[in-house]
Amino acid sequence: MFFRFGLTIYQALLETGVVRFSFNGRITSISGIPIGGNISYLLRLNGRVIPPTLLNFPLQRNDAVALELIYSPSGRQSDEDLADISDVTQQS
Repeated sequence: MFFRFGLTIYQALLETGVVRFSFNGRITSISGIPIGGNISYLLRLNGRVIPPTLLNFPLQRNDAVALELIYSPSGRQSDEDLADISDVTQQS
């Protein structure tokens, strides 16, 4: 994809063909994987996490947009965050 003046994060993701949106502009699936339940995502702009409310934010030349899929077996992200912390502290 090529940068053009006025391109938004939403438009850039839509043009990839792998991100699907609902009628109200929410991300519903990424690469065919439905978002909801125990599957969520992080949206990043230039490496920083941004809220989905900024999907209509205009991009600048050389900006990098990334989506990270998150699988939470319990369906609660806070449980997964705690698991990540405990994994770091348990070293052999």
